[in-house]
Amino acid sequence: MSGLRRVALERLWPAEVAPRQLHGWLKQQLQLEGEPLRWAITAVQTLPDGTRRLQLEAVLLVVP
Repeated sequence: MSGLRRVALERLWPAEVAPRQLHGWLKQQLQLEGEPLRWAITAVQTLPDGTRRLQLEAVLLVVP
């Protein structure tokens, strides 16, 4: 039986992923958790060392 799951995730944004590639990369990351139905970037943070961190919220279809 499949179901919906709401998740809040954090991912480091790799330097090699350009802003125009971000959409596809994030969908791949979300698919590791389930099938993304809706998702949003809720925050972007640049850490002191220059690393970028993304906060995401998503609704996923989870099929066992």
